[in-house]
Amino acid sequence: MIRTLAAATTALAFAGTAFAGTAFTATLETPMDKAEKIVAAKALWSCSDDTCRATLDRKTVKVSTCKKVVKEVGKLAEFSNGNETLSETDLKRCNAVAKS
Repeated sequence: MIRTLAAATTALAFAGTAFAGTAFTATLETPMDKAEKIVAAKALWSCSDDTCRATLDRKTVKVSTCKKVVKEVGKLAEFSNGNETLSETDLKRCNAVAKS
């Protein structure tokens, strides 16, 4: 309940930047048991099965952004934004800080 309330509050705080942002997708190595919303990298991520999606106020895929996501959802199989995908080497760097 508290996590959901915190996520909703954060989403409202960043709603203005979300409309001008870029869609990002994080593909999880291990699917989630149930749909969930999480806050990472100053965005509200909607996660279901093996995919989390969010609109971020940046245009490029970076390891630093990926690290913020994996700390919340665990290891990723892929991190992309439609125009580019994090390289395999960078994805390994990102996953090194993943939630266990």
